[in-house]
This record gives sequence, structure tokens and C-alpha cells, in this order.
Amino acid sequence: MKITPDMNVCELLDQYPQLEDIFLKHGLPCRGCPGADNESVEEAAEAHGVSVDKLMESLNLAVEQI
Repeated sequence: MKITPDMNVCELLDQYPQLEDIFLKHGLPCRGCPGADNESVEEAAEAHGVSVDKLMESLNLAVEQI
């Protein structure tokens, strides 16, 4: 599966809970964040000043290893 920037953060974490560590490494504590229910990966990254490209690279690399 390829993760895309428009995917919902919580849906992604529900499907791949192990990705929480990747979000945390990028400074995104998405679990428990009230905005994560309605935010895409791109929206969450931009809201927190995180590079969308670097986050996407890390998330997709992690999914390949699952």
C-alpha cells in the first residue's frame, strides 16, 4: 500500500498502529490530538511545520517493511 498525503491521519493509524512512532519522530503526536480525526497527513504536517515530503518518505518506507 502506498500512503498518500490526502489520507486521514486517524484512519491510517487505525490500519497501521506501528506508524505512530514515525509520526512522533517527526514531531506529530497525532494520537489524542483532537484535529487528527479530520486531518489529512498533509494538513497535519503543514499545521505543525513538518516537511510533508520527509514525513511521506518515512511513512511509506515503514509501510514497506510491515
